[in-house]
Amino acid sequence: MINEINIKKLQRLKDDLPYFASNFLIIKSKIRGAVRLTLNDIQHDFHFKIIERKKNKKPLKFVIVKARQLGLSTYIEARLFHRVLFEKGKNAFILGDKADTTNAIFAMTKKFYDGLPECFQIPLLNNSNRMLSFNTDSLFRVGTAGADVIGRGTTNNFFHGSECAFWKNATEIVSGILQTIPEDLDSEIYLESTTNGTVGDGLYFYEMAMNGLDPLSEFETIFYPWFKNREYQKKLTEPLILDDYEKFLIKTYNLKNEQLLWRRNKLQNEFKKREHLFKQEYPSSLNEAFLRNDNALIPNEYIELSKKNRGISGEGMPIIIGVDPARSSDRTIITVRQGRVVQKFYRFDKMNNTRLAGILLRLIQSINPARVFIDYGHGTGVYDILMQQGVGAIIELVQFGSAAYDNKKYTNRRAEMYDKMRSWFIQDNGVFIKDHEYIDEFVRDISIIPDLKISDSNGRYSLEKKENIVKGTEINSVDFADSLALTFASPVTFTPREFGFKKSGVQTVNKNWQQKGR
Repeated sequence: MINEINIKKLQRLKDDLPYFASNFLIIKSKIRGAVRLTLNDIQHDFHFKIIERKKNKKPLKFVIVKARQLGLSTYIEARLFHRVLFEKGKNAFILGDKADTTNAIFAMTKKFYDGLPECFQIPLLNNSNRMLSFNTDSLFRVGTAGADVIGRGTTNNFFHGSECAFWKNATEIVSGILQTIPEDLDSEIYLESTTNGTVGDGLYFYEMAMNGLDPLSEFETIFYPWFKNREYQKKLTEPLILDDYEKFLIKTYNLKNEQLLWRRNKLQNEFKKREHLFKQEYPSSLNEAFLRNDNALIPNEYIELSKKNRGISGEGMPIIIGVDPARSSDRTIITVRQGRVVQKFYRFDKMNNTRLAGILLRLIQSINPARVFIDYGHGTGVYDILMQQGVGAIIELVQFGSAAYDNKKYTNRRAEMYDKMRSWFIQDNGVFIKDHEYIDEFVRDISIIPDLKISDSNGRYSLEKKENIVKGTEINSVDFADSLALTFASPVTFTPREFGFKKSGVQTVNKNWQQKGR
């Protein structure tokens, strides 16, 4: 009976990382000194995300965008140490951004090993300042990006790239290491970092994070904002008088005054009121983490509010559809907007004129839109088919480069549509993006659009060329942004009683399409 109990306990220690960590792994805490590793809320959340992905037989490949000091690096090192300790012939490789990071990671791992009960201290064949080599043919190694070639000459089952947004030549480094990792569901890859912009050294991590938002990607992007850390609070000694942005944070993220006071003190003392630097180190949203500058067309706070603004209703307003047909390398996107609410996005990776016309005809019959605006560039064939179906009265081809309605203010229709979209976003009480199926891709598109600029001697506004907007990113085209902008192509008049979603409306139509594939 005693042996049976011991076997069950041993099996649990092998299979249950939180249990093993809380019993045997020692870390150095900032306040209490050496303590057992009890996972915090964020570490637990990430642990169960890994379990869920494994259960669904998806590769354990993650891009982790985070605020400072949330404990995720500690969790990953504990996880990889746990695996090489209990499994034979497994190699873990951790690559830091600089020597200090590398030394700290290995010191933590060495503390893990030294703190184990003697019965778990598997004999070491090599115990250098960069490697633990077990007599079970398993290895735990660390290196510094740019300084070490260690890790590229042998098989690595588990890889952690720490602060990889700050690596020089990150693309080449990671590409080389990934070649050493078996393509099976037992391998684990973690690319983890705070952000470092969207160009230069930070470009690779940015591109990987954006790639991980695509449901078809092998990687999954995980983001944790600063306020998920319970330690990021400061006790109030007097009532806090909030500014407008702090009120926005409360409304959008349901923050407490104690969290806002911590943020205010951090911003004032450590960052000397440089808010863009605070947002890079302690972002509230994934979009905020990768802000390229403070000159975005749509300020980030309005984008974040639009994702949560459930009190907004589009009832009684006209339904307007914007259609951005696919070009050679992008997607077909359909946006359904009703007043201040985006009711639905549709995305299709493969499309032809006949199929798109059929989809739009069924959508028109189902939800009775006031207008359907189609991009002229690749929409003429669809327009012709729909005209033959007798719905031409509500359809308009829109040429982005044509003259604006207000041609004294805008150089072309594209700039005018985008400026109207901006006004729509920043109106009092904001707007609501109701459909969250493609919200990450939409936010990715809308966030990189720069503000309008004066482009001629008449003081008219223009928008940066699309090829310049996407340059330096992994995005081919801002299709979601274009599709929504199209819903502002022309003024729309309507009779309120004629419009509204039927019970069988958008969701039923979408379900049928999903069954046929995108």
